[in-house]
Amino acid sequence: MRTLASLVVLGVMGAAPSALAEAWRAKPALEVGSPPACREADVSHLFFDLADTGTELSVKPSTGGEFSAPVGPDGAVNTTFALPVGAKSLSVDLIGNVKTREMAVLNKQYSCRFTLTPVQ
Repeated sequence: MRTLASLVVLGVMGAAPSALAEAWRAKPALEVGSPPACREADVSHLFFDLADTGTELSVKPSTGGEFSAPVGPDGAVNTTFALPVGAKSLSVDLIGNVKTREMAVLNKQYSCRFTLTPVQ
């Protein structure tokens, strides 16, 4: 009986990190110095729901879809994904640090860089 109880406790403890994921929402803001063409991208309704489990970052853009990216021991994230924006789907890089929440999305094709600003 004690063995069963130990397994149940270990199972619950094993599930705890994902249950305790730190979540936040962020909106993109075009960085100063980005090319003029970047201002044409309407990101006014775009936001990202992010959740950090310590080893993985879950990302849900408001435009749909969901993906996850590995998080380094120092909190670093660097991944590429397709982001639907209007009628286009753009390949963008998500870079930054989940511990400091200093993150950005950049599109290499148009040299656009957006800072992800946490919102309440």
